[in-house]
Amino acid sequence: MLSKKTLENSWLGNIPLTGKVSLLVGSLLTLFIVSSIGTSLVLEQEKQNRAAFSTTVNLLREVEQTNRVLYQRQSELRQLLLSSSEPDTRTLDAANAAISQHLDHLEQQIHDDATQGTRLDNVRNLDATWRSNVEQQVLTELRQLAKEAPADAASRRERLLPQLTARAPVTTPAIVTELDGFGAYARRQLEEREHALQRSESQREWLLWGTLLLAALCGVAALRLSATLVTQPLRLMSGLMERLARHDHAVETPQLDRRDEIGTISRALTEFKQMAIDISDQNWVGHCVGTVADRLQRASSHTEFAQALLSQLSPELGAGVALFHLRGEDDMLHPVGHYGYQPDAANGPQPFRMGEGLVGQCAREARVIELDAVPGHYLRMRSGLGEAVPPRLMLIPVLSMEHVLAVIELGLMGPLDARRHRLLETLLPVVALSLENITRSVHTRELLERTQSQAAELRTSEEELRTQQEELQASNEELRQQSEILNQQKTLLEALQRETADKADALARASQYKSDFLANMSHELRTPLNSLLILSNDLAENREGNLNEDQIESARIIHEGGTNLLRLINDILDLSKIEAGKMELSLEPVDLRGFAARLKRQFDHVARDKGLRFAVEIGDTLPPAVQADGGKLEQIVTNLLGNAFKFTQSGEVRLVLRRPAADLPGFPAGRSVSIEVHDTGIGIPPEKFTQVFGAFEQLDAGTSRQFGGTGLGLAISRRLARLHHGDIQLRSEPGQGSVFTVVLPQLQPGAAEPAPPVEAAPAASNATTTLPDTPLADPAAHRDTTILVIEDDPAFARVLADMIRRKGCSALVAHGGEAGLQLARQHHPTGIILDLMLPDMDGWTVLERLKAEPGLRHVPVHIVSALDEPARTRDSGAAGYLTKPVSADALNGAIDRLMLPAEGQARRLLIIDDDPASRTSVRTLLSSQPVEISEAGSAEEALALLRGETFDCVVLDLGLPGISGFDFLERLSAVEPRPPVVVYSARELSREDQLRIRSHTDSVVIKGAHSSERLLDEVSLFLHSVRLRPAAPASGSDDDLHGRKVLMVDDDMRNLFALSKALRGRGMEVLMAQDGSKALRQLEENPDIELVLMDVMMPVMDGYEATQEIRKNPRHAHLPIISLTAKAMQGDREKSLASGANDYLPKPVDIPKLLSMMRVWLHR
Repeated sequence: MLSKKTLENSWLGNIPLTGKVSLLVGSLLTLFIVSSIGTSLVLEQEKQNRAAFSTTVNLLREVEQTNRVLYQRQSELRQLLLSSSEPDTRTLDAANAAISQHLDHLEQQIHDDATQGTRLDNVRNLDATWRSNVEQQVLTELRQLAKEAPADAASRRERLLPQLTARAPVTTPAIVTELDGFGAYARRQLEEREHALQRSESQREWLLWGTLLLAALCGVAALRLSATLVTQPLRLMSGLMERLARHDHAVETPQLDRRDEIGTISRALTEFKQMAIDISDQNWVGHCVGTVADRLQRASSHTEFAQALLSQLSPELGAGVALFHLRGEDDMLHPVGHYGYQPDAANGPQPFRMGEGLVGQCAREARVIELDAVPGHYLRMRSGLGEAVPPRLMLIPVLSMEHVLAVIELGLMGPLDARRHRLLETLLPVVALSLENITRSVHTRELLERTQSQAAELRTSEEELRTQQEELQASNEELRQQSEILNQQKTLLEALQRETADKADALARASQYKSDFLANMSHELRTPLNSLLILSNDLAENREGNLNEDQIESARIIHEGGTNLLRLINDILDLSKIEAGKMELSLEPVDLRGFAARLKRQFDHVARDKGLRFAVEIGDTLPPAVQADGGKLEQIVTNLLGNAFKFTQSGEVRLVLRRPAADLPGFPAGRSVSIEVHDTGIGIPPEKFTQVFGAFEQLDAGTSRQFGGTGLGLAISRRLARLHHGDIQLRSEPGQGSVFTVVLPQLQPGAAEPAPPVEAAPAASNATTTLPDTPLADPAAHRDTTILVIEDDPAFARVLADMIRRKGCSALVAHGGEAGLQLARQHHPTGIILDLMLPDMDGWTVLERLKAEPGLRHVPVHIVSALDEPARTRDSGAAGYLTKPVSADALNGAIDRLMLPAEGQARRLLIIDDDPASRTSVRTLLSSQPVEISEAGSAEEALALLRGETFDCVVLDLGLPGISGFDFLERLSAVEPRPPVVVYSARELSREDQLRIRSHTDSVVIKGAHSSERLLDEVSLFLHSVRLRPAAPASGSDDDLHGRKVLMVDDDMRNLFALSKALRGRGMEVLMAQDGSKALRQLEENPDIELVLMDVMMPVMDGYEATQEIRKNPRHAHLPIISLTAKAMQGDREKSLASGANDYLPKPVDIPKLLSMMRVWLHR
């Protein structure tokens, strides 16, 4: 018999319940099938035996009936013999028929039994013999006797049968005897078959009882197995579940390795046990937290709080001794409560500083500190029965928002289990919150006590308040009457507000009408003014030489009057923008000392022309810079200085930059800057102080006025100052002069104090700043190295020119952008020194046009300006940048960088490539140049060389090991001086790569069939190794425009005539169209048109639409289009460029500027 353990671990125990049930049902079904088959076989045998038995019984019955019929036939035959009548054979025939029938039945029942068959055949033969020998003879004799006399016949009848019988070979008894033998054999068969039947019945009974017994045994075995493998384990699991439900977590789960449902239930029970343990732990933790929180809420002081916490927490954690250290306002950790701690008389608990001792260290690090194996002399806990040493020490910080509030120190008898750790993690935030609450409560209680003391003082004032209340009640009636008056005033005020709103709407509409009027009038004024300025300038130039001096002077006067009219239109537009709130400021730090120096240079010649003294004074406390729009600030001060010089006939004009002498309304002296313009002119009466700041207001407005002007300057200046959150203030006395003060708030502190300017060292406060007066040398000198100076300040330009000539180089000087571009095109200088703030165009535009022309794009440009924009300088492609005021050493360094090397002196070149063969090929290619070549195999090596040495050009391969070529370009931006870079690489560049490279260099050579020639060209241009040939003289400066075909589109015939005359005078072929649709037809008929000058405001199709239609044709996708318009309002330029124009120029058209712009686009 298998044991229970063996059964559980056997294959039977591991199959699923469905398998067990299937096995049991299959076993029972197999038993049933086998027993059914056996029973069927036994019953079939019994059936056969019964059939044989029945056949034998029927056979015996047939034998008996046959015997009876035989004797009956013999009796019938005797009756026939005894009867004297005619023999009736029907009965005899019936007996014969019955005998034959019985014999047939016997034959059917004996089947294949040969013995019985033989006997039956004998009976048939005997019967046939009897019939023929006895029966037929008797019947024959009877028929004969019927013919005889009755008496003779009767005696013969009595003798006839015995005679016949005696002579017959067969008698009835013989047949019967044969049949009896047949029956005896049948009876023996009957006995045998009866015994067989009995055996079949006995077998059937044994089979039935055996099947029942086997079924019972199977049932008992199934019950035993189900009890062992299913019922008992389920009952065991149920008991374990009940124990777990009763919170008995000490249960051990058996049969975890079984792979049936019992094993699954066992494993699930294990997880349930763990869940129950977790839930129990959570409930325990929650209960402990709730109990501790309840005790803490009832505490009213920090000591009660500490005692309540430790008395609840220590038993739960198994701590024998504990201390609570509270962090005070002095950042000290004070012991305010303990548990089981007995301090020594001399060494009680002491406060700790942050980081001092384990307590202070725990507070500083804000983390738990645990120590094992605490020495016996370190800590002991005592009771009445004895003392012991806690083997484990734990210090726990109490944190709130990462701020340490307290430290709990515990002496533990052993390590904490997971449940107690979870209790600590859950409880500490509650303790922190409760500690904050008790701290706030203590603070509130202190405030309450203080408030109570103050309440006593307030009660003394109640009587006074009560008296005042009575007085107030007496005033209520008066206030009620005033309230009614106020309500009436409110109703009136609402009506006035509605009226004001209506007026505001009307004013807004009027403002819009004014803006529209100004825009339209600007166009209508600029259109004829354009023709006037162009034609008058053309006449003044007297290209054909057919005008006398008076006519030329008249043309100049006409041009000057048109220029003044244009200035008036611009002032009106500025005023309109300010009033409409559309004037935008570009705030940036403005260097005040450079600003003052620039104004000094600008107005020195005005002072000399009028015989006045002009001084600039800079206060000691003036900040280096102020946050403002540099252009607008210069416009304000320039206008004030212009007025001062205009209204001052003798004496002086002073410009003073300093802190305000005293606080002004809204402008504290320490956070403001004042720019004062003093003059000794005619002065202004006090009653006209407000009038002078009005638009179109003039102090001298009579018919015999001495001074001209539009009266817009001061109005625009004050509005610009207020846009800067500043103001303009006025002090004046008639006949004594005036003082206009621009006050600006210092929104952000300026940069460090700049270096003293080269023109003069900064003087003390109230001193006059002077500039050197160096004569301008001859600009036409021809030497190997020519440097062009583009500077609007003549004095500073002379200084630069002298410094250049002292170095043995030629110097060219231009005082404006257009003049500088002309000189650059004519002389192709070695280098250019450029100021950004020029009178006709800003320096950025000059630099852009220089870089756009193929013959000048590689000329190095060094910027020297008061604007501090080094980042934009690097992006624009300048070779260097200096901020005014600048030292002489810095200027000499800039000039040295622009100079060509001396004859035979080699420039230095650095090749950066990781392939030695490629470096060798580049070195061989450049060997014909006067170049000193260094090599580097990586970006790191190259950066090290660049930091220690100076190179004039770098040839860079992008595919470098380590730092890539792109990262090298980024790091090269920090190297000063930064050499130009030629990218020489076999790598195919994506659009993103090209954009990254273009931010550092425009020189990119892709290695290929003709790359060597291109590399040589690029490096040569950078090194200035090719001697620059001077261009044609100035008289031929328009040859590059000669023969160019231009289309002019304008609806105004005056503009068409004037511009076409000016352009044709320079050898250009000019086609004209009066609207956009005609311009499209001209382009279709003349596909060789090289540039289009497009007016904006035209009938049929305006300039915007015409430009868009031109761009739709792929043939004209790159055709240069310059937009010309007299509608110079804000946003017009952006709108023109958005429609597809390449550039924009407002009317009246400045012919030199237009020609320069046309050169840029025609040579692209």
